[in-house]
Amino acid sequence: MANRILTADKWQQRIRDKLGIDAAYLPDSTIEQPDYITLAEANIIEQIPDYASITGDLRVFLEAAVVCECAALLCPSMPVRLPAKEQGPHESHTLYVDWAKVRADLEVERDKHTSKIFDVVSPIPRIQHFSVTRPVRGW
Repeated sequence: MANRILTADKWQQRIRDKLGIDAAYLPDSTIEQPDYITLAEANIIEQIPDYASITGDLRVFLEAAVVCECAALLCPSMPVRLPAKEQGPHESHTLYVDWAKVRADLEVERDKHTSKIFDVVSPIPRIQHFSVTRPVRGW
C-alpha cells in the first residue's frame, strides 16, 4: 500500500533520524513494512480524518506526527537491532538506551503536533476544569 501522508522521497531517513539510528541497523525495508508505516499513518488518519485537505504549515505538523508515530512503533524492536556492547582493540563500552522512555517521549511529541492541527482545523471551545470542594467548618 502506498503512503498517504509521507509521500516525499527519503521519508525513511526522517524516521531513522528521529530515532538516531543508522541505516545498517534499521533498513528501509523494515520501516516500509505495513506493521510500521501503514499502521502509523492509519493511527494519525484516525485522529485527523480530513488529513488530505491539510496544507502549508499544518502539513509539516501532520508529517511530523506520522514520523513520531512510526518511530514510536519501532521502539520495542530497537533493543534487538542495536548491539548491546561495542568493542575495539583498546576499549569497550556498553550501550544502553531506555527505549520505553524514547517511545514515551515520541508519543508526547506526536500529541503536541496533532494538537496544533486540532487547534486550527476544529477549534473547539476549551472546557473549563472544575473541582469539588468541601465546605470548611470552623466548629
